[in-house]
Amino acid sequence: MFGFDIQEVKLKWRQYLAASLASYGSLCTGMSMGWTSPVFPQLRSVNSPLAEPPTLQQESWIGSLLVLGGLLGPLITVPLSNRIGRRYVIMISNIPLLLGWLLAGVASDLPTLYAARIMWGCATGMQFATVPLYIGEIAEDKIRGSLSALFLLFINIGFLLAYAIGPHSSYWGLTASGGILSLFYVPFTWIIPETPFFLVYKDKTEEAIQVLQQLRGSSKEAVQDELDGLRAMVQREFKTEPSVRDLWASSGNLKALGICVFLAMLLQLSGIDVLLFYMEELLEKVGTKISAADGTVIMGVVQVVTSCITPLVVDRLGRKLLMWTTSLGLAVFLSVIGVYALLDSHFKYNVEPYAFLPLLCLVVYMVLFTLGVGPVPWILVAEMFPPRSKCLASGVASFMCWLAGFVWTRFFREVAASYGIYTAFWILAVCCFLGFLFSASPLLPETKGKTFDEIQDILNKRTTDPKPEAV
Repeated sequence: MFGFDIQEVKLKWRQYLAASLASYGSLCTGMSMGWTSPVFPQLRSVNSPLAEPPTLQQESWIGSLLVLGGLLGPLITVPLSNRIGRRYVIMISNIPLLLGWLLAGVASDLPTLYAARIMWGCATGMQFATVPLYIGEIAEDKIRGSLSALFLLFINIGFLLAYAIGPHSSYWGLTASGGILSLFYVPFTWIIPETPFFLVYKDKTEEAIQVLQQLRGSSKEAVQDELDGLRAMVQREFKTEPSVRDLWASSGNLKALGICVFLAMLLQLSGIDVLLFYMEELLEKVGTKISAADGTVIMGVVQVVTSCITPLVVDRLGRKLLMWTTSLGLAVFLSVIGVYALLDSHFKYNVEPYAFLPLLCLVVYMVLFTLGVGPVPWILVAEMFPPRSKCLASGVASFMCWLAGFVWTRFFREVAASYGIYTAFWILAVCCFLGFLFSASPLLPETKGKTFDEIQDILNKRTTDPKPEAV
């Protein structure tokens, strides 16, 4: 059922290549996001680039400012994406990405570190708002989910690299590694083609035909029907210039916006950035007996392996099933960690026989997050909106995602310090349970294998009896 179709990959390898090159930037931003976990202990050591060790609040700012910088991404991408194209916006994301690594490399004080984190956040926000949109527009309907899942795979590879290099390298060694790997993204963004949709939107029909032939590996005649469909859609959707009012121009658009904003915020409120940014510290606090450095590497490997599985199942099991099962699982395992921490730190029970539980629960957490709660919101952002409002809606969802992430990463450690780490984990569990209730309800439709027009029909209730999807 979940076998990998080698023949399909051979036929569609050009789409996989373009999606992988576009997603490579998320490997670099993944390294910048995971950078804090091994770097915080180094900032407190004698080999720190800072004159004095940062306080708890200053460390919280170092962690959360990347997420705050992520808010800048949609503000840049939304006005530019329909003017200069998805490809050029992705290329521009190189500027804050490389600037962030440069600032981190020369930092000798906190303001410079803060600036580096904001630059990384800006690059990450730009990529989160644009790369899933780009992939959704170059992919065929049958493999759209699989290609979109590559974005999360590369992020997780970046986290693994930070976790693996950091404990065995100096501050400058880890930072230099990230900067060097980020340099490769510059030529990669020059290689990828612009999306056929944007070229048709700009009335560059001949270029659109060439890109479609390149991506599909087919003749001009073979892609003519797809081109005609794009032209008809552009003529239908773009009779006037897009505006923010398009987001509530129809009940379907409003419903899609509500779904994607809620799920994008759930992605952050599930605690993923908190766990990834402060992984070593959390493994020590919840009482696991394995070393924090080894634990983070194990978590990184789990993320990458699961990310390799995600493209194989996301187009087979469907988005809705993955969302409600994984969000329920996250709620359960986060609750278990909270109970363990309560017994260990508050009641001082002997939990030695169960010392394996925190790491086991966090491993399962990563598996479930990477299969569902992580990739599905961005797949839905690329699928649910009509082309006219897709760019703006993607920016709004991304902005709200980063806003929720900033609030939680900024105050998580203070909540844990004031009310106990178990309380913080239980808050995460409640958020995930709310995500389960939403995902299991009729509010979230299934979009697996459907065209944009079919999805719009469901959202606007223009069809009352959609064909059931085989699992």
